Amino acid sequence: MPRARRQVVTRRVSSLALALVALTGVVCAGAESSFVISVQNASARVGEKAVIVAKISMGEGFTITDSYRHRIIKLSASDGVELERSVVPGSVQDSGIVFTVRATPKSAGTHTVHGVFRFSYHNGGEIDIRAAPFEATVTATE
Repeated sequence: MPRARRQVVTRRVSSLALALVALTGVVCAGAESSFVISVQNASARVGEKAVIVAKISMGEGFTITDSYRHRIIKLSASDGVELERSVVPGSVQDSGIVFTVRATPKSAGTHTVHGVFRFSYHNGGEIDIRAAPFEATVTATE
């Protein structure tokens, strides 16, 4: 087999193997996961309020602890965006926890927002209190 053809075949097999490994990882993570975090980044004009929405959804067999004070703590933002609060409470909605982070961009561009989710859930037995990283972006236009 010519060298050029062998390299193409090797690349295709390597790509296929990587895709298969990645797919398996996603399936395993989904089967074992007790929660899934999704974040909807925000965009707004400079000087206007932007709203980042984050949701924590429970996996099958897990329930949110209603009595826990779910929140995002230690909120901080890169230069160019101002946060309304440094702690944002979560609200239990549709078997998930929804958080809204309000930010006002002061300059054009993409700005990062970081924090820590604090939340609790159970599976009918012990309560599990968790911390997970929060990261989002606010994109501002003139």
